[in-house]
Amino acid sequence: MTRLSATQVAREFSAVVNRVDAGEEIEVVRNGAPVVEMRPASSSRLISASRWDELMRSIPSPDEEFARDVEAAREEVGPPRDAWPS
Repeated sequence: MTRLSATQVAREFSAVVNRVDAGEEIEVVRNGAPVVEMRPASSSRLISASRWDELMRSIPSPDEEFARDVEAAREEVGPPRDAWPS
């Protein structure tokens, strides 16, 4: 892992981001102490639209008990006092 000072990263931020985007991991230090590690974002957190659709279609529909629970909660809370600000 490459070590760069916070000052150097600030001065060359765009170039540093390009290096990280290319796969390099960079440790940012301030006064010799590590303060942050920069690494490429994990692509495993992203899913395609088709995978999202597949996941949404596989979720079971809420059952009647769930609907009753929601209705009971709404009755307990009561109607909104004010309209939500837009």
